[in-house]
Amino acid sequence: MVNQELLPQCCDDSLRAIRKKTALSVLIFMFVAVPLLSWYGLVDATHVNKLGRYLCFAIVALGIDLLWGYTGLLSLCQAFFFCLGGYAMAMHLSLPQGGGNVRPEYHNIPQFFFFNNVDVLPGWWMPFSSLSFALAAAVLIPALVATIFGFTIFRSRVKGVYFAIITQAVAWGAFLLFCRNEMLLGGTNGLTNFHPALNRNPGWIIFFYLLTGGALVMLFLAAKHIARSRLGRLLIAVRDKEMLLNFMAYRPQSIKLFAFVIASVFAAIGGMLYVPQNGIITPNIMRVEDSIWMIVWVALGGRGRLWGAMAGALLVNYAYSMTTSDMPSAWPFLEGGMFLAVVMLFPTGLIGLWDRFESEIASGARVSGLVTALAIGFLALLAEKAGLGSYVPHDLMLWAAAAMMLAFAARSGSLSGVVLAAITFFFAMEALGLVPKALQAVWLGVPAKYYILLVMLAGIALISRLGTLQQTLGRYYEPVAEH
Repeated sequence: MVNQELLPQCCDDSLRAIRKKTALSVLIFMFVAVPLLSWYGLVDATHVNKLGRYLCFAIVALGIDLLWGYTGLLSLCQAFFFCLGGYAMAMHLSLPQGGGNVRPEYHNIPQFFFFNNVDVLPGWWMPFSSLSFALAAAVLIPALVATIFGFTIFRSRVKGVYFAIITQAVAWGAFLLFCRNEMLLGGTNGLTNFHPALNRNPGWIIFFYLLTGGALVMLFLAAKHIARSRLGRLLIAVRDKEMLLNFMAYRPQSIKLFAFVIASVFAAIGGMLYVPQNGIITPNIMRVEDSIWMIVWVALGGRGRLWGAMAGALLVNYAYSMTTSDMPSAWPFLEGGMFLAVVMLFPTGLIGLWDRFESEIASGARVSGLVTALAIGFLALLAEKAGLGSYVPHDLMLWAAAAMMLAFAARSGSLSGVVLAAITFFFAMEALGLVPKALQAVWLGVPAKYYILLVMLAGIALISRLGTLQQTLGRYYEPVAEH
């Protein structure tokens, strides 16, 4: 039998309805609320640009989850494939046909060529003047590299930790190669000087944000179809019962190769969409550390459940952005804390918290209170952003909204739901740049919002420990069946 523990469990109609409504709410937030708020000036374009870039990371996390969560292959070179797709797009954007900021004194080619004593565009660069070729190359080149490398490795029956070590060596070797100026890819400075409007003009920012969001949804549906198909069951069988597959006349090497190539394509698409929104790509993004960091996204969100990988990518990157902006010296400690927390407190990631929330709903918890609390919170933040809060002294409007949120959340009767709602509200507030001044105030050298974050983390740890305790008690006090 194949272990099915990482597959979504069958639920009754009420839980299915809640899942569908949650997914619909996320889609409305992404494709309706964010563009409208940006259009009316309530959300700055820089925050939309950042969200668009982080959605690219969520695409990468989807591929990693298919490869690691479902197939059980820990690859430490996904950042390399991310950069392959990114470099293909960057080569087009660097040229005049792609709107690159070139100058006559540099022979109307990217400036780094001039400093490498190259006056004429190399022949292998010329096809990238076509957007269609660049798009095709951004997908096909990583897929071809992954196919050749994967075929060689899997044919040699390399697996487990040895596979992770070899992919780590590939990432390190590629980083050293791309850093060399002889590659004519910008060396350590990478490729930049794209059209300035791509990540500065609000219209272009919204366009790339919606394009990235649409790509994420489409790739999620594709990955979900794979996971639920017969092929998905084979991926899980490779992870859990590879020897059994051999006896059943399957070829696990071919299944592994498929998963590895698909993950590389997902990473390349993420890199391709990331470059125009970021404005630069350098070899530093393909370091081994970045590939390991991508694994942390999936582990924190919860591997084996695609939406958990996406959520983990967004939460971790926003935590990084927030912490390095406010307290740069504290980030290494928070980063180490994430590693420890995943291993010790919630090895199933955020999906474990959601599963517990669903069990509480099945036991009678009410979702309406949480929805009302979130609605009140966001309306209060938007009112504050619009300047309506200036008519109320001492931030009374925000304090009143906070009290109402707590009251409605308490009525839900779900501790896991309250923690999930708090995480959603906190990071959505940070993503949209709607953090009120009251939470930006410094208490004892630390901004007030971090105290709220600590309370949420404590809540997650408490719920995780309670779940472990219940499982332990259930094993020891299981009723004996009568004969």
